[in-house]
Amino acid sequence: MKKLLVVLLSIAIAAGAADFEYNSGGAMGTVPTTGGSADGWGEWFIVSILNDSGQEITLVELGFPCGGPATGDYGWVVWTDVGGLNAPTGEASTADNFGAFTPVDPSPDTYDTYTYVDVSAENVVIADGAYFCVGYDNTGIGGQVDFNGVDTWSWYEGVWDSDQAWGRTDLIEVSANFAQALQQHTWGAIKATF
Repeated sequence: MKKLLVVLLSIAIAAGAADFEYNSGGAMGTVPTTGGSADGWGEWFIVSILNDSGQEITLVELGFPCGGPATGDYGWVVWTDVGGLNAPTGEASTADNFGAFTPVDPSPDTYDTYTYVDVSAENVVIADGAYFCVGYDNTGIGGQVDFNGVDTWSWYEGVWDSDQAWGRTDLIEVSANFAQALQQHTWGAIKATF
């Protein structure tokens, strides 16, 4: 019985943490120090990320510090392989996966509140070693920090404009789990291991 309790406790603890976590600011929940407006900085914010986990991952949650009204269909965007730490070749409507979301804070002047979007039902799988790109529609203002070595891009006047050139990094957060198949076991087989 003790073994079963330890196993169940281990499963419960593991369920609370993602296998792969990324924030362009360095630490999950990095607090923005400035913001970029939709009309003065860029309509979409994106970052490219290397899946260096050693396994396929499935995206679970995306996070963006932003404020403003609800997005259109291309609110959150994901390109599953962009070939490197670079912007995709097309605009937001060329994303492999996308969906709408509503920022937690409706104020177009608030950039320090993260909105988290559950994308687990979308089954967005990223291959091991792939460079994927994640971003969001900046409907009001999006959170940023001073450039920290991570390249991000903003859609401005019809192109992906590097934020590095302007001394900033857009904050974008990703949580994912390993995309391994679950093995099915009967209760009798599980009990037999104890």
